[in-house]
Amino acid sequence: MHETAPWNEFSYGVSDRGASIRIPWQVEVERKGYIEDRRPNANMDPYVVTRLITETVCGGVS
Repeated sequence: MHETAPWNEFSYGVSDRGASIRIPWQVEVERKGYIEDRRPNANMDPYVVTRLITETVCGGVS
């Protein structure tokens, strides 16, 4: 609906705005570059996520 992939289904494609991982056409041509993670919440801060996972698994800091 909003050109994003479903959270529970993985897909990838070149210039595919509906895929979980979008590969720009230039990257396919040059065989180098970057990919776009288009899954919902893919823009989360990895440090915050790592802290939350660590606190959940290991317990809070005393």
